Amino acid sequence: MQKVNPSLMKRENKRIVLRYLIETGPHTRTEIAEHTGLAVSAVWRIIDELVREGFVEEKGTTSGAKKRAVLYGPRRSFVTSIVVNVEILETTVAIGFLDGSWRILERFETSRNFAGFCEKITKVVGRLRADLPLEDRTALVFSLPGIVNSHGGVLIYAPNLSWENINVSDVFREIGLQVYVENDSKLSLLAETFYMHDVKSSDVSFFLYFGEGIGGAISVNGKIVKGRNFAAGEIGHVILDSKKEVEQFLSVSGLISRVERKVKLGGTTLREKFSHLVQLWFSNSEAVREVLEEYLDYVAIVLRNVLYFLNPGVIVLGGIVNNLWENFGTIVRKKLEVMVVEKVLKDVIIRDTIFKEVPPSLVGGNVLAIERILREMC
Repeated sequence: MQKVNPSLMKRENKRIVLRYLIETGPHTRTEIAEHTGLAVSAVWRIIDELVREGFVEEKGTTSGAKKRAVLYGPRRSFVTSIVVNVEILETTVAIGFLDGSWRILERFETSRNFAGFCEKITKVVGRLRADLPLEDRTALVFSLPGIVNSHGGVLIYAPNLSWENINVSDVFREIGLQVYVENDSKLSLLAETFYMHDVKSSDVSFFLYFGEGIGGAISVNGKIVKGRNFAAGEIGHVILDSKKEVEQFLSVSGLISRVERKVKLGGTTLREKFSHLVQLWFSNSEAVREVLEEYLDYVAIVLRNVLYFLNPGVIVLGGIVNNLWENFGTIVRKKLEVMVVEKVLKDVIIRDTIFKEVPPSLVGGNVLAIERILREMC
């Protein structure tokens, strides 16, 4: 009979408590015990340790006529990550906190010259290190639009940026922070898996990432599938029609370009232009309708292929555009009902990402740092 290691059990219980507080917000010690199944005495000890170690702080007290109890939650000022979210046109730098929140600090045009990109990031991170109270465990996380060897910190190939075989971890090692590198679609699905029960509990889930290019990510039983060469889920490079890749049909920048051949869209960013496109659609613009109808046909075709190939319980849509299903889901669903047999489509959840204001990959970068902290907790 295998003996239980008390030390390992205490560490695991500690991770359970901190994860619960990060995922669900502040709670009393009694509530924590009820939801985690741990003894109240164990929760009291764990909370005291987490407070001493700087992970958790008091968040106020419960309200009501009964005796008030102290609420505990992740320390808001604990900086878990500096996230560098790279899109083909724009790079966003943000800081992420232990409570799962984030703050965007800077946006700038993504340089095709990797040396120039490195110089810019080094300067930005240098300023942050001088201005922010970073923790010993603060990580520098890169979200990249390409195939990434996350174990080695290597960008294998980002075709739309012409970046190839770059050891990002080595390049930024001298900064003095832990460096993590991951694909943007996989980080997006990681964020959904961390916060959303439907993805977490689904046998198979898929994230379809809409950006300047198109990406995809797969999770099986809550674990992100990376594949033998880290290319699992890369649906943008699947051949769809006339030897053209999915990316050529579903790229948001491609959609905007096709629409702007007929009508000028307001805004400067792709997100702003897409928002104007939606407005024109609902105002019955004939020029927009023709292009968008064809685009939605291809969205439905790609989703049909995902449904038959992976048979997922949840499909999440998001990226630069995070409201495609909200605006056009009814139309796409009707197309799917014609293309897919009822038993395959039945009970499948298709929805937009819960992260509306930023690319979900940015949130996923912070989740990656949080997950590493939870795994490495003493």
